[in-house]
Amino acid sequence: MSAPTCGVARVRSRGFTLVDVMVALAIAMATIVLAYRTFVALHDIGRTTVAAADAQATAAYALAAITLRTGNAGTGIRAAARWFEQCAVDTNVGRTLRPIAAIIVDGGGGDRSDALVIRQSLATIAVPLRIVADTPAGAPLHVEAVDGVAVGDRIAVAGGAGRCAVTDITAIRPVSAGIVELEHSSLTVDIPANSIVISLGPATRESTLRFDVDASTLRSTDVANGDAPSPVVSNVWLMKALYGLDNDGDGIVDDWVGAAPASSWTAPDVLGASPAALAKIVALRIGVIARTDRTDDRVTRSTPFVLFDCELDDKTRCPGRIAGTVAPTSAGGYRYRALETIVPLRNSVWTR
Repeated sequence: MSAPTCGVARVRSRGFTLVDVMVALAIAMATIVLAYRTFVALHDIGRTTVAAADAQATAAYALAAITLRTGNAGTGIRAAARWFEQCAVDTNVGRTLRPIAAIIVDGGGGDRSDALVIRQSLATIAVPLRIVADTPAGAPLHVEAVDGVAVGDRIAVAGGAGRCAVTDITAIRPVSAGIVELEHSSLTVDIPANSIVISLGPATRESTLRFDVDASTLRSTDVANGDAPSPVVSNVWLMKALYGLDNDGDGIVDDWVGAAPASSWTAPDVLGASPAALAKIVALRIGVIARTDRTDDRVTRSTPFVLFDCELDDKTRCPGRIAGTVAPTSAGGYRYRALETIVPLRNSVWTR
């Protein structure tokens, strides 16, 4: 009888073949490429969003800086309009004494920035003060007032027959009940009784302020004092403005016009306009286009821009509409954001 045979069962083992490894590598590489492309796309979206947000913030800040001063245009000056209407026409916007609240200076084209000059009194109390006695040139002014003027203030004086002047107060002395004497730095014309004085506020402040754009920087300039331009914010590509005209006197804007030479509302036209014409200007429409700080190499086509659009299907009928394109540079193009607003000239409206 033979003994049973003892054996060990063999387990057949199997590893990865070369085909398996190649397939796994292909899948891994595809996953890496997909993840990389997704990361790049998300990064580009984030970069574009941040850049657009920066341009939007720049446009909003620039527009706020302009509209803050524009909303107060004509303060004090319009209150004395019937006296200052007699002042002589002066084409220098920093010297004119006519009751003009705001002046648009055309930039020379739809893609070139306008300049905007805002005039106002910065006095604590901006009301006309009556001169009670005839005043020879150089003599102190006797004014019916107990408040509203201070030493260091710049005052505008308007008399009959166009006798208008600006001077600074150097001393104030009481004369009698309700009458004060104003010493001044220079007054070269005779001023008759019942003329008026308006305080423009401290002589060092910007009672006449000019906004313009130079080298993609919004600037403000105190033109009354001849100061150098002061930068407000950079990356402002374009600033444009329109006058809102109330042609029929009902208090509603009937038309929007710019200050281009083809219009009858150029800066010289406005500086010499009649009181009836000036009374038509009841609002300003201001548009700003800001750009990103750096170019984007993915922007390879011209970028369209529009300001002062309207809801009409025929865009050629939109009053004052400006449209065009901006070509990219060799390094790429900028991204742009446009904002605009309408500012009522309240001081002009309430004193009509």
